[in-house]
Amino acid sequence: MTTDVADQMSAFLAALWQGGGSALSTFPFSRRGMGNLDETALTYLLESEEITDAAFWNRVVKMISLPVLLRTPTTDTGNLQHLMRQAIQLWNSRVCMIVPGMADATTSPWRWEVKTGQLILQTPRFQIQVAQSRRQLPQGEEAPLPRLDEVRSRADRFGIPLTALRMVVTDRHIGYGGPGYDISHDTRLDGISDALGQPEGVIEADARIASGAILQCMFGHRVASARGARTQVPLDALLGTATRLLSDLTDDEAEKITQLLGAQQPLPGQPWSQPSFDDL
Repeated sequence: MTTDVADQMSAFLAALWQGGGSALSTFPFSRRGMGNLDETALTYLLESEEITDAAFWNRVVKMISLPVLLRTPTTDTGNLQHLMRQAIQLWNSRVCMIVPGMADATTSPWRWEVKTGQLILQTPRFQIQVAQSRRQLPQGEEAPLPRLDEVRSRADRFGIPLTALRMVVTDRHIGYGGPGYDISHDTRLDGISDALGQPEGVIEADARIASGAILQCMFGHRVASARGARTQVPLDALLGTATRLLSDLTDDEAEKITQLLGAQQPLPGQPWSQPSFDDL
């Protein structure tokens, strides 16, 4: 073998060695560049015979990263499903998008796949697409804006703290926010519709996750992204919060999302604070 091919095969075998529970220091061949798996070695692993051992994948996932996975040409293999069960709580990303409809007839629901540089979770009614930046996601068609009471109901259902809202009534935009605490139960929100005399559509909501980071959730585009130029947030919090807030989930869908992504994590206790109202 050439040196490059030999290194790739050795990295693949070293991954199996470590995944099986052995220390890399005991691997019986040269360990040049074996600290992590590259996309070629990872592809070999994902497309090999299915390995169901959760402990194996828990070790392997620490040797790779989401950007490496997004560069692999793999699809929706069984090993990818096992990998993602471990990775969802360990990896970070920045942005995700809810896309209505099935990708194609060959994709099974409730499975992960990698396609054109995106990590995708396919459900029966929509896809959740994950990327490292907004530019890597499709434009998509604009969705109808939910009303304020719908957004508050979703937030209440899953315990999602909302720290700011941006709404529209005809050609008037309204912003409502506070110093970072949950404003979804503020009594002043109850009077917005009465004061304006017309139903309001929610353009955007800021949701705080358990790590303390803020997700900017845009309902028209069905996109959630971490606030801050380089902020990365845990995948389970990013996808779970976006799906629960941007979608009207059935009880069965909500249960399945919990199985795949984990439950919505509550924030640590914090004092209540009176928010401000700003007419933008």
